[in-house]
Amino acid sequence: MSPELLSTAVSLGETLVGLNLSKGQYARTFLGGGIFSKVDFSQADFRQADLRETVFDQCNLAGALFGGAQLRRAVFNQCQMEHVDFRSANLHAAVLNECLAMHGQFGQAVLTMATLAKSRFDHANWREVNLEASVITQSSLVDVCADGAAWLHTSVLECDLAHLTWQQSTMQRTVFHNTVLAGKSFVGLTLDGCMFASSDLTAADFSSVPMRQCNFQAAKLDHARFDSVSAPNSIFCQASGVGVSFAQADLRQALFTGAQLDDCQFQGANLHQAHFAGAQLARSNFASCDLTYADFRHATLTGAEMRQATMLRTCLHGAKTEGAQMSDRKRALETDPDLAQAEAWQPMAG
Repeated sequence: MSPELLSTAVSLGETLVGLNLSKGQYARTFLGGGIFSKVDFSQADFRQADLRETVFDQCNLAGALFGGAQLRRAVFNQCQMEHVDFRSANLHAAVLNECLAMHGQFGQAVLTMATLAKSRFDHANWREVNLEASVITQSSLVDVCADGAAWLHTSVLECDLAHLTWQQSTMQRTVFHNTVLAGKSFVGLTLDGCMFASSDLTAADFSSVPMRQCNFQAAKLDHARFDSVSAPNSIFCQASGVGVSFAQADLRQALFTGAQLDDCQFQGANLHQAHFAGAQLARSNFASCDLTYADFRHATLTGAEMRQATMLRTCLHGAKTEGAQMSDRKRALETDPDLAQAEAWQPMAG
């Protein structure tokens, strides 16, 4: 079918079903608002075509060329898209649902406010993609190269990111929920207000990363590395892990309330006004830390190493400190007997 005939059919509102348009030449053609169902567009050329609000339902788009195309609010439903080329395409607010886009080329594409659901992008190129405000759910991104991508206000939910790379990317207010990030390296990135709540970050590496106000609530942190991070006001409430390292980290006013971080390393960290109430910190190392005004009330510090730590008005109310080594304990606030009595009060039976 010629580009002129196809454009005319689309402009008349005709739904095109079951056609074989493989290797069609539709570059720079206006096909906006078209509806295509079960059409074979494999290896078709749509470069710089206007396809805004077009619907591709169960179409074969394997090897199709969409470089520089206008695809705002386009919908791709259950499409075969292996080796598809979307480089520099505008996919603002587009929807890709249950699509197979392995080895796809998305370099420098605009995917702002896009929805990518239940799709496979394994081995695809996402270099310098703009993912601002996009939502990626239940999708596979195995071995994807997303170096230099903009992850701004992006939500990643229940996805497989094994072997994905994101060097020199920017992450701001990005949300990772129920996504396995074990072994991932965030070194060299800048994280601002990102959320990793309930995520598996086993052996993840955040060394020296700026990460102000990031949220790790209830995250799994076994053997993760946060050495020398700049993470004031970050949240680690109910986080758990053994062998986690926060050495030399800036954790001013960070929240570790109820965290389970036995055998962890905090030596040399700035924990000014950090909150550890109810945390499990047995045998953890706080040597040479700034613990000024830090709150350890009802925390477990048995066997902790806290020598050379600054403990000016550090709160130890109700803390378990058996076997802990504290060289500056005299300046800390010990258990308040009146408060302890009030906390132990129980109403009379009957």
